[in-house]
Amino acid sequence: MDAWLLDLSGSDPVIGLGETDTDATEARAKAKELRKFTDALETLADTMDASTGGEQPGNPDIASCPDGVSFCTGDPTGHRNPDEHIHLGPFIAMGTRRPYAGRHRDGIMAFQLSQINEETPGLDFVAGGDWPTLTLEEVDELISDMSAHLGKLRTARTQIADLASRRTSETAAAPSRTWTYDDMDGTRHIVACLSWCTTDHTDDMDGTRHPVDVHHELHGAVAYAEYTEGYEDHKSWQMLYAHLAVSPDSTASPAYRAPHVLVEVAADMYTRPMDPNQLAEFIETVAGQLEELRTMHPRLTAARAEWAARADTTANAEAA
Repeated sequence: MDAWLLDLSGSDPVIGLGETDTDATEARAKAKELRKFTDALETLADTMDASTGGEQPGNPDIASCPDGVSFCTGDPTGHRNPDEHIHLGPFIAMGTRRPYAGRHRDGIMAFQLSQINEETPGLDFVAGGDWPTLTLEEVDELISDMSAHLGKLRTARTQIADLASRRTSETAAAPSRTWTYDDMDGTRHIVACLSWCTTDHTDDMDGTRHPVDVHHELHGAVAYAEYTEGYEDHKSWQMLYAHLAVSPDSTASPAYRAPHVLVEVAADMYTRPMDPNQLAEFIETVAGQLEELRTMHPRLTAARAEWAARADTTANAEAA
């Protein structure tokens, strides 16, 4: 894709974008669309990394980890001491060579997975930076980079959670609640709750249940917002209410028979059961809409100021 500014005598200047001539507003809209596209492309790459164990393109100068640590790049400097091996993941930073990074030309808000010998893996995080004065275009770059960087940080969080889960399962299985119930046909079932299940299954033991009705759930925090249909009275409804669940005997869809997350986006409006990749995509969609709301806030402030000024002008004119 190429772009250029064209200003011929006797006509208005235009921005050539591929085969299309655009004005400044259209060009900015296209730039915003392209930034979202590149962010989504990086998110797909991060999702691929997460689904393949965080594998990164190989570096011919760095060998794989001799201890078999999945995320470690195998940097020899961390493995020279036979008594202490330091495992480090790829170095990830935001704003490499961007003006807003100031003197930190390798980027700011850098992080990498780390582990010393057999200790619990963690995340090394550096939140350094200067105080450069940014232009409007550089602020747009910063927002775009932040969105992509946040996706990478979420991927690292997923890696740590996965590593912690593996270590927990290797050391000792989490104690589970085991209980029995008779279904509506009189058949007895033995159920072992998953470690994260917080459901009170008392009602499942009343003899009226079918196995498809037995769920394991963990509910997230609740947030509320006021909204309504049409011009009715506004009421406070819960929104973006998420819960982790599994229905082992569900007949609705295989997606319900594996651990998944459902989000009640608005009152009685639910997402499909989402796996980790689908949830990550949903999170990025919501994050993008939050940026749209933040963009709308100063527009509203300016609009209210313009409206107030117009009202004052009208009042003064009527008074005169």
